Amino acid sequence: MLKVLKLLVIFITVGQLTTAHAADTYCKLTVNGGIGMNGSCTFNSKTGEFSDGLLRTACRSGMSECHPDDLEVVRGGVFGSVKAKDGAWEFCWNNGGYTQINECFEGLKKEYSCWIRPHKVVFCIDK
Repeated sequence: MLKVLKLLVIFITVGQLTTAHAADTYCKLTVNGGIGMNGSCTFNSKTGEFSDGLLRTACRSGMSECHPDDLEVVRGGVFGSVKAKDGAWEFCWNNGGYTQINECFEGLKKEYSCWIRPHKVVFCIDK
């Protein structure tokens, strides 16, 4: 019984360490005048990665497992990252409907909890 309790404590501790910088928050994203995200999300302050957790994929073949190239999006969702680059910020995302990041914007400025490139990108998180 003592071994089981020790293992449980280890699993809980490891789980807390891996999610220490990810937090459930509220995100609002506008890209080129269109709303890409407006609701609950996760944001990792250490890596700059974010996701609304909505993206769902399935194998085109109908099988339960397949090569990543054979996946299709069955429900759109937003993920990406915002990272410091050359004295400014770079924002990259998946356009809300792709399984990989496929668009990046450079030269964003950070204002409070928002990253902004006027007339292109506004990404805000509620801390």
